[in-house]
Amino acid sequence: MLSELQQYFDVIIIGGGPAGLSAGIVASNKGLKAAVFEGGTYGGLLSTIYPKKKVHNYPGTPRIRADHLVSEWVRQAADHGVYFIKERVTRIYENLQVETSEGTIYKAKSVIIATGMKPDELGIPGESKLSKKDRGVYPYVIDPSIFLDKRVLVVGGGDTAVDAVIDLSNVAKKIFLAHRRDEFRASETNLKLIEQEETVEILTNQTITEIIGKLEVEGAVLEDVNTGEKKELAVDKIILAVGLKPNTDIFEDLGLEFQGKFLVTDELQRTNIEGIFAAGDIVSPYQLATVAAAQGALAAHGAYLFIRDPYWKQEHLIQKQEIKPQII
Repeated sequence: MLSELQQYFDVIIIGGGPAGLSAGIVASNKGLKAAVFEGGTYGGLLSTIYPKKKVHNYPGTPRIRADHLVSEWVRQAADHGVYFIKERVTRIYENLQVETSEGTIYKAKSVIIATGMKPDELGIPGESKLSKKDRGVYPYVIDPSIFLDKRVLVVGGGDTAVDAVIDLSNVAKKIFLAHRRDEFRASETNLKLIEQEETVEILTNQTITEIIGKLEVEGAVLEDVNTGEKKELAVDKIILAVGLKPNTDIFEDLGLEFQGKFLVTDELQRTNIEGIFAAGDIVSPYQLATVAAAQGALAAHGAYLFIRDPYWKQEHLIQKQEIKPQII
């Protein structure tokens, strides 16, 4: 537990994923007293769902594993003097105070929300029961060894689903990829890779309506979206790569502006509430570590301008139809 004096920060960052860690590094480097609050695992989805996934699209780190990339971020943040507080924030107040699950109130001059996303759920029969305690339903390939020589159904049409198929191609005995449409959102390069795999069978225009199994997964029911015809598919494991939903519980009553499921921010990641910034997957539909890290850096810079108000501070003067160059 921090002392009462230590419970005051220049910037409180809620969430220890790519956006939060990047914000902590940049804020601390600018001389701000920064704290990253994380009630779960640092690294966000990169640690909890994709720890052994190779991150091919983060600049300067070709083919680095997700958990190794997170370790470097955490080490760098620690070296910069960022405070790591392993408490889950349960509420944000408009006066820039936050409350944690420990019942502690922390105060700040600015707050950066970087709570990220969590796997979405379909709400179909069998999903909830068999998603627990290694019973066969997963959001991604967290541990490839449990899929060894198994029949696996991957559900989804984006990069996450196709990446899961690639990760399983040298492990699983048979892989079915089911998508509700006849076209995929995933990158064409990766699609070509899985189309060449003999163990992969692509099932288009198919939705999953039920997961079958008493103690563990035994199969799934697929429905043709055009004809309504249903069929049972015998599988041992299922990966539901059906999208993500934002972690918004702690600020639903705060009055923040949303566009769809994303928080609205400006070019410095400012929300509609003064002193509160947001970055990462909670803001952008482009769920990439590179985007989250960049937004985290911008949010930290915005917080610095808000707190320090330096003489060289310049902003877009939208009302006057005049734009001055922004020093970043």
